Amino acid sequence: MSPIVRLLPSPRLAAILLGSLALGATLGACAPREPQFTGSIDTDGYRTRHPIVVEEGNETLDVPVGVQGAHLSAKLAATVEAFGRESRRQGASGVTMMVPSGSANEVAAHRQSREIAAALTRGGVPAHAIERRVYEAVGPEDVAPIRIAYPRIVARVPHECGEWPRQTTSDFVNRDYWNFGCATQANIAAMVENPADLVAPAPLGPTDATRRAVVLQAYRKGEKTKSNFSLPAPSASQVSGGSSE
Repeated sequence: MSPIVRLLPSPRLAAILLGSLALGATLGACAPREPQFTGSIDTDGYRTRHPIVVEEGNETLDVPVGVQGAHLSAKLAATVEAFGRESRRQGASGVTMMVPSGSANEVAAHRQSREIAAALTRGGVPAHAIERRVYEAVGPEDVAPIRIAYPRIVARVPHECGEWPRQTTSDFVNRDYWNFGCATQANIAAMVENPADLVAPAPLGPTDATRRAVVLQAYRKGEKTKSNFSLPAPSASQVSGGSSE
């Protein structure tokens, strides 16, 4: 069996090796390192991709008009009246009424436009605040509606939902897809009654001084300060579902 032979480096070779190691460590410290991410998920991604914006828009209502429509129906008249009342509540300066021209129902539309203006007036819109405009229909066979609108502050998502700019099958990054959360954001924006509440909350109303005095008086006496919401116990006939006869 051959003996194991160890070659000891000479002092000059050891110095060269130590210098190379020191130079490599220095260069490694100066080289830029890419950040390492493991399992990172954008927790606020859909709010950034699909933000809810509050801006000025138009509240519109399309009133259908038939070719042989003689008068505005009572139901549509009530709807238009409520629309005018809501425009006053929203602080709109006026209502714009757009009547079609060059359509199959042009004559009926011009006739019913006067009844729509009367319904808006009953809703609180002054006659001088109703602006009448004429727009061109798509064609002579088109049965175009009368559109009434007023400006108001609206909340919406600034783009359409259902867009897929990236392929989800080939994207292996641990993050949600681009369209995720768009419909939820759009629904929240549509359901908000007052879009200004998204910018700043509504102020609290005045406190009930009478109720506060009652609670403080009960507290000083050691009585219960909360309201009694207990329900009466159901009878045996109500539990079984039978009659009391």
